Amino acid sequence: MAKQKTNKTAKKRVKVTNPKGNRKPKILYKKSHQNHLRTKRSSRAKRRQAGPKVVDSSNEKVLYRKIVNL
Repeated sequence: MAKQKTNKTAKKRVKVTNPKGNRKPKILYKKSHQNHLRTKRSSRAKRRQAGPKVVDSSNEKVLYRKIVNL
């Protein structure tokens, strides 16, 4: 049986914290719509978009399978 390949696009879009540590690692991603045309948005909306976000637990298992070789 062949080895499972890493999904390269998924690997580039997420960051795994503490992948080989003691605690369960978290998967972080960057929210979309953060680059240009932001002047029309409120400061509150811009603050909420900023920074990395944690992937929801319902999607974690699928993403772990896609980025197996991290």
